[in-house]
Amino acid sequence: MNEYIELLLKWNKTHSVTNYNKNELLEQIDITLKALEFIDKDIKTAIDIGTGAGIPGMILAIAMPNTKWYLIEPLQKRYSFLNYAKIKLNLKNVEIIPQRIEKIEPFKVDLITSRAVKDTKFLINLSKEFIDENTIMLLYKGEKAKEEIKNINATKEIYQDKLNYVILKDINA
Repeated sequence: MNEYIELLLKWNKTHSVTNYNKNELLEQIDITLKALEFIDKDIKTAIDIGTGAGIPGMILAIAMPNTKWYLIEPLQKRYSFLNYAKIKLNLKNVEIIPQRIEKIEPFKVDLITSRAVKDTKFLINLSKEFIDENTIMLLYKGEKAKEEIKNINATKEIYQDKLNYVILKDINA
């Protein structure tokens, strides 16, 4: 993870892809990796919607080398950084997709992650073509997490730490 942080901080000086400093990045990595306690580790395919500077998608891809990750990021400067990091870190399990999820030809995945992208119902609707009966959603949410999932038709779990980890299974998209 240290190499990823150094790449991001170096790239960020010129291209401004995140506002986090080194200590904040270390904290975000800890927050991201904490979610691995709540999900099955035998995940073959995953997408991260709105990857941004790689939080959580790139971090999870590094931590889960046996999972094929599709990082969806439509903003060019962030896409460029993610591609650069993928090459520098030799991440064979990562594909960066420089489009909005609505523009991507759908395929079914085992895991969908997202952080700071709209509300839960909106995310389910956005990603419904990627969901099958085995798909799990892992969403990093703020204080409105319980309210957001109240009327969602799925098996729901919330784990609280520095933020809320929302796990959805059996999603009726």
